Amino acid sequence: MSIHILVDSEVLSRSRFALSLAVEVMGTLRRRRHRGEIVPGATEHTVRWNRRAAERLDERTLHLLHALVPVDHDYTPDFLTPRPTGTRLTIEEVTERIATTPEEIVDYHLDIGLDGRPVRPEVVEQFASEEHYRRWRRPLPRDLAPLIAAGPRALAEEAARAIELFHRRAIADDWPLVRSVLETDIAQRGTRISTQGWAAMLADLGDLTWTGSELTIERPYEGVVDWADDGVLFVPSTALAGRVQFCAERPDSPVLTYPAQGVAALWSGAGDRDGGTDIADLIGRGRREVLELLDRPRTTRDLSRLDGRAESTISYHLGVLARAGLVTKQRTGGSVGYRRTALGDSLVAGDLPRGHSFEQSA
Repeated sequence: MSIHILVDSEVLSRSRFALSLAVEVMGTLRRRRHRGEIVPGATEHTVRWNRRAAERLDERTLHLLHALVPVDHDYTPDFLTPRPTGTRLTIEEVTERIATTPEEIVDYHLDIGLDGRPVRPEVVEQFASEEHYRRWRRPLPRDLAPLIAAGPRALAEEAARAIELFHRRAIADDWPLVRSVLETDIAQRGTRISTQGWAAMLADLGDLTWTGSELTIERPYEGVVDWADDGVLFVPSTALAGRVQFCAERPDSPVLTYPAQGVAALWSGAGDRDGGTDIADLIGRGRREVLELLDRPRTTRDLSRLDGRAESTISYHLGVLARAGLVTKQRTGGSVGYRRTALGDSLVAGDLPRGHSFEQSA
């Protein structure tokens, strides 16, 4: 059985890419330990993020997140990952959208995956039988029951609060690097589309087949998505392992989430330095984000595109970093490229020379 997304080459040409903070949180939670074991697909950075969450979040918040995001079932309520609209949404903007999800949508998404909830005929139609569908649903987690009883608005607001806390305390320290990995993935896939075509790019995504007229994704249920006239929204994730995930609800274009390339860059554990001092404590968060992007020569335009801030702001930060001896610049042709110095590399790696001061960078 499969999901069939009707898209031809013309429709694919209208497709685009976006990033999702919520997808990173959901994917990380799916990689947590289950019954004492790390689940298949967990990587060094998702293990690290789950460990931080276990250390820094209260039990009530963790239990709610674990109830919402199962490890042993393939459906998570879709309202927890609102449709991304670009690459620069903040965690506050994302969780506000979760908290204000219309109540009927929250109820609908809960009905899909939880046993004991109303059975929706349009969902049953996607399965071989109603019995098959009922067997597929999971029991209502004990930690969700009180919130469900309080109503969909209360559940959405508590879920938003928990997701924001998870991101801030487990992932936020690494987010600039995560964003760089995701944007690099998008750039590389864009290059492949422009040089080799959509078929070549889609072939890299795993359990996804494009026939020229439709995308098919194997699932234990059947469905046809015939409203993808505006294309498909592709979302890379560093926390997703294995098969492509999808979300398709009228009238929005379908969303396909796929494993990003280059996630090994996140395995150094830069956010868990033994010294206990974050780069941001020394040079400021904005300049930290710029410095972490300078693993290779980049112009102010490159940095502005990756970071999202104006070139004038980037230039100011680069000037401060250069005066502190953390970056150097080199002119090539008509452009000026910046790169970290050895001292900048040491700071990013958490190996700050003893006694060094950055007072000049304040």
